[in-house]
Amino acid sequence: MVRTPRPGSGRDGAAPVRRVTAYRPRVRRALALALVGAIGVATPALASGELDDIRDRLSSVEDERQRASTDRDSSAEQVQELGEELEHTSAELVAADQRLQETTAQVDQARVVLEEAELDLADAEAETARIEGELALARENEAQIEDSLQQVADDRADTSATVGAIARQSYKQGGMGSLATTLELLSGEADAVDQMSMARTVLRVQDQQIRQLATQAAEQVAEQDRLAGVRSDIAYLLAKAEANVVAKEQARAAADAAKAELEQREAEQEQAKADLETEKAKVEESLAAEEERAQALEQELAELARTKDGLKEQEEAELERIEEARRQAEEEARRKAEEEARRQAAAEAAAKRAAQEEAARQRAAEREAQRQREAEAEAQRLRDEAAAAEAARRAEAAEAEAAAAAQAAQEAAAREAAERQAAEERASRQAEEERQAAAAASSGILSAPTSGPVTSEFGDRFHPVFQTWRLHAGIDFGPGCGTPVTAAADGVVYTAGFDAGGGNMVIVDHGVLRGVNLTSSYLHLQSAAVVSPGQAVSRGQLLGYVGTTGSSTGCHLHFETRENGTPVNPRTWL
Repeated sequence: MVRTPRPGSGRDGAAPVRRVTAYRPRVRRALALALVGAIGVATPALASGELDDIRDRLSSVEDERQRASTDRDSSAEQVQELGEELEHTSAELVAADQRLQETTAQVDQARVVLEEAELDLADAEAETARIEGELALARENEAQIEDSLQQVADDRADTSATVGAIARQSYKQGGMGSLATTLELLSGEADAVDQMSMARTVLRVQDQQIRQLATQAAEQVAEQDRLAGVRSDIAYLLAKAEANVVAKEQARAAADAAKAELEQREAEQEQAKADLETEKAKVEESLAAEEERAQALEQELAELARTKDGLKEQEEAELERIEEARRQAEEEARRKAEEEARRQAAAEAAAKRAAQEEAARQRAAEREAQRQREAEAEAQRLRDEAAAAEAARRAEAAEAEAAAAAQAAQEAAAREAAERQAAEERASRQAEEERQAAAAASSGILSAPTSGPVTSEFGDRFHPVFQTWRLHAGIDFGPGCGTPVTAAADGVVYTAGFDAGGGNMVIVDHGVLRGVNLTSSYLHLQSAAVVSPGQAVSRGQLLGYVGTTGSSTGCHLHFETRENGTPVNPRTWL
């Protein structure tokens, strides 16, 4: 259904255009005054303080959202920087941990080396103890050898002394005497046999002492050699023990130094790692705090977005309410304007009818006066002629009678013509009144605009597109797309264009018929109309072709008729 504006009044032909042109400004002025008054009344309702409050809150929420968005972006940058710093710190921590692991491995290796050095030192100390034992044994052997050498030297000295004494004594006494003397000295006996036996014994003893002396000399040389070997071993063992202890002490000192250095490095690296872990913990704490802040800002933004959406909905609802109030005010103003326009139109129509009736009465009076004047003139002429005839009768009786007869015939013809003219005028008025009465009592003013069956009648129905019950303000013809659509009667094209609901459409103003302003509408045309606004059209003139544009579910022509802008059933006019 398309609500069309109410066009002006007019009749067929060129004259209706002039009357429409003269009538529309008055109607438009009336509509404008009515709309101004209605809008002036509705203005306080449109100046909604609640809408301003909603928009102020919406602006505040938008400012808060922008601030939160800026804070969120800043927080995101901070999170990124902290993340990079954390990655850098983590990388340094990994490197420090790697270095610490390497140093720890070196410390462990140093501990192994130190342990080996300590074991070697323990072995060296054990070796030193063993060497000291051997030295002690060697010194004991040295002491024994020295004692043995001393004893051998003493024995040798004694043996040498004995042999020397025997030799000296034998040399002094010579031979046996000496021997005897020696024996005596040895045994203290002076028996000869015994002396002889003693002499042999002395000789054996001397030989034994000499052999013993040689043996003792050999033993002394052997013991001295052994003593020299033992002393050489002792010196070697002392040097070896000293060198071993020094080397082991140096190795242990180096191992201790390496261990101490590595332990110091390990402690420093552990401290550095601890510092990095502390720094990492701080960065992680800052990062967690910043991420929590960013999350809070995201939640705040989401809440602000929800608040903004709610305020937007309130604003849209308020705007819809204001628009509805404005629309109702405009509708009321339009209704009042239309009522005022209809009232003015009715008043003007009544005044026009009264003027027409008055003009008709004046014309009738003028005709009657003219007739009376003509009759009086005729009577005067007749009287003059009668007087002249009477004067001439006396002169020409026969001619006067003939003239009188001709004049009477002429007067009769004039009266008959006047009466015939009056009768024709009365018959014409009666025929016009009968034609208007017949037109008011029956349909047939408008022709069918197209061929095809009627597929939907005027009245309430369930709309196939909008799925709601509403007034179907016309009737639908159902021919195929492309079927010609023609003007239902003579008129002037009020509008020709496109409407979202009606699609391509044409509205024709047929002027005032049956005392109302009649328009016809042709909707859902296939393409743009072939006529333009202001163009005069005749009954049956092509306006366009059946289509399915606008809110339509198939090819059809929606045909409307409106009386003073109000839709009525077209069947009352077809």
